[in-house]
Amino acid sequence: MATLITGPQGQLTQAEVEVLLVLDDDTGQYVAYCPALELSSYGDTEAEAEAAFEEALQFFIQDTAERGTLDRLLLSLGWRLVKKPTPVYEPPRLSVEVLNRPARSRRILTEQVLLPA
Repeated sequence: MATLITGPQGQLTQAEVEVLLVLDDDTGQYVAYCPALELSSYGDTEAEAEAAFEEALQFFIQDTAERGTLDRLLLSLGWRLVKKPTPVYEPPRLSVEVLNRPARSRRILTEQVLLPA
């Protein structure tokens, strides 16, 4: 499950997202995909795909924060803002269909990233 944590003034301060890591049988490459953010990357190994995803996630957060579009984008992706007891964004859930798709290799990773203030 992904969560975004906000600070006292409502600014996003930390994110934690689930990433599906799957070996693509057609290409032989590993794909790291986060449905909650519609963000993906790939690599020849699990470690390369994970590192590429971390870089893509950092760029995504930085870019949307600089543009001031992160809140609007999250809401358009199905996230919801829960304000009690502290403000937290909750993402849409991974669908059972995605989780049950056949694959030779699949792992679910949890990535954490600090967000710019």
